[in-house]
Amino acid sequence: MQKKIPLIGITPGFDYDENKIYINKGYCKALELSGAMPFVLPVTENEEIFAQMVEYLDGFLLSGCPDVDAAYWGEYNNRYGGAISPFRDRMEIFIARHAMARNKPVLGICRGMQVLNIAAGGTIYQDIYSQIKDRELLKHSQDAPKWYPVHKVKIKEGTKLYHAHGLSSLRVNSFHHQAVKDVADGFIVAAVSEDGIVECIEHKSDKFALGVQWHPELLWERNPQFLEIFKKFVSYAG
Repeated sequence: MQKKIPLIGITPGFDYDENKIYINKGYCKALELSGAMPFVLPVTENEEIFAQMVEYLDGFLLSGCPDVDAAYWGEYNNRYGGAISPFRDRMEIFIARHAMARNKPVLGICRGMQVLNIAAGGTIYQDIYSQIKDRELLKHSQDAPKWYPVHKVKIKEGTKLYHAHGLSSLRVNSFHHQAVKDVADGFIVAAVSEDGIVECIEHKSDKFALGVQWHPELLWERNPQFLEIFKKFVSYAG
């Protein structure tokens, strides 16, 4: 009998002006090359559908893009914030919480890492440049091509991220002005940038709930090393 291919739900972006969903092809192809069947999720406000997604799919990839509404961690949105996506916030936080509760693997990328942390009770900086004043920060929103790594991250040995890549450091790309602040209970910091910004969190337990601040879906075509995190993720969904 042929082995069942894990079905991974990907949360897409949503264009409110055009009323369209969208997703970068790099997410889908990376999952396909890692042995999964990518499934782009519909954007909906129906919690019954959210629950059915969690019930029937084998894992979830929370993709990148806009900021998260600060109300989800008890703050007002400050003047440095960018666009927010109410549909995505509600859907992704529900999926993250319920998927983790059911021990289904979750991979968060950029915004997705922040959603994962918020869903588990952590907080984020609304804007690292206005809120972090005790050190000089790197440029975390690059103007270089999207596939070009611009800074290094240090990976903690023994973590799932470390075992995925087999490396203690990576050079990564960077497209964010928000970042994890208070790490949620049950999670640890698995990687930091050279200026101390949290670049990866993962759950302490055997479950796969992991987020990275960079965008491996934009890097793997030029450097296959970045497929390894997708492969590790899919291995937990099989």
